[in-house]
Amino acid sequence: MTGRLVFQATPRQYILEDIAESDMGLFIKNPEVERKVREVAQRRGVSITTAIGDAIDRELALETAMARRRHRPTLEQLRAATEEFRRVSGLDKTSHKPLTKADWDALWPTGVDELDKA
Repeated sequence: MTGRLVFQATPRQYILEDIAESDMGLFIKNPEVERKVREVAQRRGVSITTAIGDAIDRELALETAMARRRHRPTLEQLRAATEEFRRVSGLDKTSHKPLTKADWDALWPTGVDELDKA
């Protein structure tokens, strides 16, 4: 069975019995991307799957490293941004008092008079 898929096909995968490994296509719609993948694989002497897998592994490692280096704002910066937003939106000119539990509960009446009027 040279050139055939190694794994056993289940009844639902009957078509796999007829697909030879060497005839598998690369389903990349962009011809330039496919050319580049094939060139990298050839230069490195690896399969197309390995070339793609290695490239994706490098990209994921890069993304992980970049995520660690991303700037996280400090509490002071968050407070300053909040105050700036309040100023620009006009919220700084409105008075506000802390919301009580009764005020909060009144926003979502339950339909039960004993609870809604408590």
